[in-house]
Amino acid sequence: MAEERFEIHIEAEDDRAAQQATRTLSDHLREISGVLGVERRKEDANTQDLGTIIEVIAASGATMALAQGIAEWLRRTRGTKLRVTSGRIKTEVENITPEVAERIIEDIIRKK
Repeated sequence: MAEERFEIHIEAEDDRAAQQATRTLSDHLREISGVLGVERRKEDANTQDLGTIIEVIAASGATMALAQGIAEWLRRTRGTKLRVTSGRIKTEVENITPEVAERIIEDIIRKK
């Protein structure tokens, strides 16, 4: 089974909000069918937080469900900026509607 790898960086108005957003998005992504793994990591190994980067491994057929899951999470989360990377493709999502975010993520998936 082919796999797709995504890296999601989360930014928010402060560290606490970013940590909370990372936790809730990680938990949400684990519930999506076809997501094979979700792990948090940090940019700076010297900090004590759990990190604001989410690494996702999904079955290749689950990428649309992943995009829809991120959009669903965005509907409930405000004030968060996401930077999604998959291979050579990157996109940033900030202060946009969940519908637009879903279309952007779907476009990334199609261009791979």
